[in-house]
Amino acid sequence: MRLPSSYLVATCIITSFSWAACTTSSGGEAGGAPGGAEGPGDLGDDGGPSVPVVQDGTTTHETCTGTLAEHTFGWALCSCEDTRVAGYLETDSFRSSRGPESRRGGAVGVNRDYSTAGYADVGGTFTVAGSRDVLFGGVLKVGGDLKFAPSFDVAGVTKVGRDAWLGDTAFAIGVVDIERDLHMPAGKGFRGVPLVNVGGTEHVEAVEIAPPCPCGADQILDVSAMVDDGRLHNDNAAVGLDPDALNVVAGLGVDIALPDGRYYVHQIGGLGAITLRVKGRVALFVGDDLWASGLFRVELDPGAELDLFIRDNLVIAGAAKFGDESRPAAMRIYAGGTGDIALAGYNAFAGNLYAPEANIAIGGVGVIYGSLFGKNIVAPGALIAHYDESILESGDDCDEPSTDGGCDESIECAGGQVCTEGSCGECTQDSDCAAPLVCQDGECTVLVTSDDLR
Repeated sequence: MRLPSSYLVATCIITSFSWAACTTSSGGEAGGAPGGAEGPGDLGDDGGPSVPVVQDGTTTHETCTGTLAEHTFGWALCSCEDTRVAGYLETDSFRSSRGPESRRGGAVGVNRDYSTAGYADVGGTFTVAGSRDVLFGGVLKVGGDLKFAPSFDVAGVTKVGRDAWLGDTAFAIGVVDIERDLHMPAGKGFRGVPLVNVGGTEHVEAVEIAPPCPCGADQILDVSAMVDDGRLHNDNAAVGLDPDALNVVAGLGVDIALPDGRYYVHQIGGLGAITLRVKGRVALFVGDDLWASGLFRVELDPGAELDLFIRDNLVIAGAAKFGDESRPAAMRIYAGGTGDIALAGYNAFAGNLYAPEANIAIGGVGVIYGSLFGKNIVAPGALIAHYDESILESGDDCDEPSTDGGCDESIECAGGQVCTEGSCGECTQDSDCAAPLVCQDGECTVLVTSDDLR
């Protein structure tokens, strides 16, 4: 843990015009070049601050935080290894920019094994690429595509809203309804005592289920390198923000209001209360850990967004509050550490958490507003995820990517576009889009299906 030059006991307020008494007695690192000067360029007044996208030690391109979020949080749940839910699993979606009404959506991707003792009601696509058999303790409902590499048992009704792709045998007792096509290898398919209804065509063919979550060395975001850039290029000097301002907070605590911009602090934590009042589109880079106690709060103004980049670990204790349940798309957390992350307490977690090297455990009420991307995702009870489709609108106000050098991959394209033959443009088919998105009207977007499966 990094110690500041002195403990901070005053209440601090940053506004667009001034910084009130928030430096330690011996000062501290004032921050590097302004974000819009020698640092990364401005990619749009409304698209969020600019950040470099670093993967496998290489900066691939620069983008705004909104576009980065679009390409990172397409799944309600995504695990690089296993997902274990002791109770039942339910996902749905809503679009916070249009209101709280829920609908069928919220995809689940598991690169290895899925285990459960309960039922599953997944509003979007459900993909499992591992080999361990799955035993569902009840019905299996999937609003999108069902893509399962392992064998599985269902002790109840099975309903699939689009296509079913089976890599092995499925044992079912009861009705199996597949809205469109069934794909299965020779000698596989549904066994047991099923009554199978396929609305489309049965295809007997080789089926290979690829790992759905982008967890390869050349796919994972290098959060540490992105934080290093934030340390060197930030707007701290413009508002007088001391990088030690949130480090080992004690006494009366701190209450900070952050306007639009990029800011850097060494660490966040302590025994005192910490309130971050986000007034615009803000990127906050943390050089070490974030220790969120029960006195930690993030308050978002209407239209404000926070992208939080943590070099190391995110530690949550008590009833820490990050985002807003009414619009979780506005809160994004990127953690580069390997320490376990426990989302517990009375409050539901609201936000989008990217921690591909960390295990995420969901306790307490077991409810998520937003999305989770982790190494392993574990729920000792039920897990309910309400995915906010508005995350896919986050980059709509970013400036269009530069066409000087074209594009190499779709992560460089904004607004649901894809990279085709070196240029960003419209998609033409589902396979143009990164899973679990589908191509609709030339744009890669989340799959939303009928409520009939409920």
